[in-house]
Amino acid sequence: MPERVILSIMLRPKPCQAIAGTMIGHFVTRLEVEARKAGGALSAEAIRALAERFLAEGQGRFEPVYQRSWDECSRERDTRSWEGSRKHPFDRILMKRFAHLFPARDGDDGGSGGLLSRRMIPGFDKAIDKMIGPTLYEQCQRKSQAILERHAVGDGWDWDAIYADAEANALANDVLVVMAHYFSEFERRRAWFMALVNSHLAAVPPNAPDAFWQFGEGAFAELMHALFGDLRAAMLSRPDTVRQRYGDTTFDALQIFFRRLTEG
Repeated sequence: MPERVILSIMLRPKPCQAIAGTMIGHFVTRLEVEARKAGGALSAEAIRALAERFLAEGQGRFEPVYQRSWDECSRERDTRSWEGSRKHPFDRILMKRFAHLFPARDGDDGGSGGLLSRRMIPGFDKAIDKMIGPTLYEQCQRKSQAILERHAVGDGWDWDAIYADAEANALANDVLVVMAHYFSEFERRRAWFMALVNSHLAAVPPNAPDAFWQFGEGAFAELMHALFGDLRAAMLSRPDTVRQRYGDTTFDALQIFFRRLTEG
């Protein structure tokens, strides 16, 4: 096995190191057996040929190990992503609004919907960054960090309290208002949003349930309905309050945006 491959494996998280150890252990045993047969030594050519046969023969044998290690690495990666909320807490506050559309999974905010794939998260983050700009994005992160500190519990935070925090919800709505204006040219902006998400889908193994998932118009509509759900409900129940905060022009722009979402 080439040195650069071994090095790249050893630098990965522990679940991925486990499969590296398994593979290397089996290969070393095979080398020892073949070396004894050859009188105690193997040439470089013989080792390379043996490695190629070992990998070819082991594809089916190690497939369950590959899959288990991939799943564990994926969970660790997602956990680290959520842990990054201490640096990017606003991202988690905003994504909570549509997390129920992800397939259910232990340890995160998924629900039972399964209409969206977690593969879309990198593209969604990139789209938000482009729509609201770096200045507003950093302001949202700073304000969100202050909200987190109000709900600190031990070494972490009470996320249920954070999600229910009035300031956190107002902050999310303020950003959604900016997004709604961005979709004034609805069809063109929708196409741009979908293309950006699809061009940044997170990688998954070929046999993953969402390996061929794409972010289409239906997924876009579900995402936006979920994101804007609280704001839309406030417009229906407390229209004067929403108008006072955002103005008549923005209120009308939001109504147009919701109508376009419904019409498709």
